[in-house]
Amino acid sequence: MKRREAIKLVSLASLSAPLSKLVAAYPSSQPKITSSEDWRAFRKKHYSVSSEFINLENGYFGVQPNSVLEAYRKNIELINTRSSKYMREVYYQKDIPEIKKQLGAITGASPDELLITRNATESMNILIQGISLNKGDEVLLQHHDYHSMIETFKMLEERKGIKLKYVDVPLLPKTQDEVVQAYQDAITPRTKCILVTHLTHLTGQILPVAEISALAKERNIDVLVDAAHSFSQIDYTFPQLQSDFIGVNLHKWFGNPLGVGLLYIKKDRIRDIQPLYGDVKLDEDNIQKLGHYGTPAAPVVMTLKAAIAFHNSVTIKKKQSRLKELQLYWAEEAKKMDRVDIVTPLESGMSCGIASFAIDGHSATEIVDRLKNEFNIFTVIRKLNNQTVVRVTPNLYNLENELDRLLDGISTIAKS
Repeated sequence: MKRREAIKLVSLASLSAPLSKLVAAYPSSQPKITSSEDWRAFRKKHYSVSSEFINLENGYFGVQPNSVLEAYRKNIELINTRSSKYMREVYYQKDIPEIKKQLGAITGASPDELLITRNATESMNILIQGISLNKGDEVLLQHHDYHSMIETFKMLEERKGIKLKYVDVPLLPKTQDEVVQAYQDAITPRTKCILVTHLTHLTGQILPVAEISALAKERNIDVLVDAAHSFSQIDYTFPQLQSDFIGVNLHKWFGNPLGVGLLYIKKDRIRDIQPLYGDVKLDEDNIQKLGHYGTPAAPVVMTLKAAIAFHNSVTIKKKQSRLKELQLYWAEEAKKMDRVDIVTPLESGMSCGIASFAIDGHSATEIVDRLKNEFNIFTVIRKLNNQTVVRVTPNLYNLENELDRLLDGISTIAKS
């Protein structure tokens, strides 16, 4: 069996399908994709990407599919020509309710549990700064959480006198039980809140959020979930995470234009979050009380309709399978090379499309520069504990021959 075929079988076997069932009502417009040539045709049809370089840094934000980009252009023109009349008569009255309904179908949440924000950092700030924390209360987090969330908690540490405790999460656990145990061991009687990143931006490691949330709820501890990278990369629904509070990005793996995120709060917990932005008019259990942040970038939000349609046509099951296939294609081969260290757990359920690596004797800065200058590949440096690593994040439009080029680069650098 060829390496590519073996990897594909492994990635397909690792999938679950809860989200795909939820979106089954949406007809798929995509032809059956079973080979690399099919994915090449898919790329040609749906993506317009630069031929000047190979982009393997899709973790910052996603490249919009052609249908989404065209919808965005039309929405910009629509708002520019119809102006405030459209905003006052259509946008808030029709567009937003319909978009929230469609997002609810994808996430498994009720529309009145969803708030459209500008990014995941805003979603998480609304939660972190809105939840009740007092002097002496303890918050659990880890050093691999996103820096913006860590910094917000550090700000509250200075302002409110809360205590921050960092969980020693294993980087390459053999099972998810090791991760759950790390959080359980860190909990004390003073613990009031836990920040959990569902899929880390540094290495792509997936954390067992549902299990951590379950043990936290037994102790009346709130769990705030940063799902910026997991949403639209892996298959799940919000209720399945068992957390009452989740923040999401919609311009990363979901493929919408830059500037939109999503906040989920379980209906009976909305009243427990105080507004970050001033609002004294809306009811305490109305999630819109948390969204008084001024005039929105309406064309960006309106384009969610097109992004949702594309997402549904591909299906999350197929997307997760392909992203895992691409990750294993290069990472399993790189792992065999001398001096190359893969710092992402590649086992089923432990990661998906993202993986990071280091090469002994070469700094991440050197590796990134050489990949760019010698092999025309764009990647990014991430700081991981006391070392720096190179993060690789392919997306649906990336092809195996581009990853072969990456492997050539890694091999050349490792041998030098």
